[in-house]
Amino acid sequence: MNLIDCSYFYVGPLQIMNARPIDDIDNNAIAVQETITGYIERYQGEFLLKMVGKELSADVNAYLKERGKDENYTDEAMEELCEKLRPSFAHYVYFKLVGDVNQTMTITGLMKLKSANDNQAPRQRMVKVWNDMVELNKQFVAWAEESDYDVFYYVDMVTPINQFNL
Repeated sequence: MNLIDCSYFYVGPLQIMNARPIDDIDNNAIAVQETITGYIERYQGEFLLKMVGKELSADVNAYLKERGKDENYTDEAMEELCEKLRPSFAHYVYFKLVGDVNQTMTITGLMKLKSANDNQAPRQRMVKVWNDMVELNKQFVAWAEESDYDVFYYVDMVTPINQFNL
């Protein structure tokens, strides 16, 4: 089981075009779901390690694994911790996804993906999403400290960025 699912990207500020439930009529939904799920699976461990440290990350992963086996299994403290991390992780996945899917690698270099719609560089959107995540992370850290969690987090996870990388 993952910390989040694709539903975080259906509507709202993190909406991804054609991200919708698989039972939707659009055939593209399956491919979009698979891509998003791939990013969730790829970046969950990295995110947890950067936000809660090695020990608590292992505990969260063990809890999610147990929840995947038995939907009725619950640990209230661990579920509350996961609930606090989910919005921030959705932003992290979105940031990684948007940064990767705007271009494709060829033997001659990076190329912008072709689209029937006009494209614009995702830099401004990525900066906003990252900085929104930073605010969520700061709120999480404050909550974790008040809740007596011994969290270790990377400073870059609570550091805003700008489009000039300054």
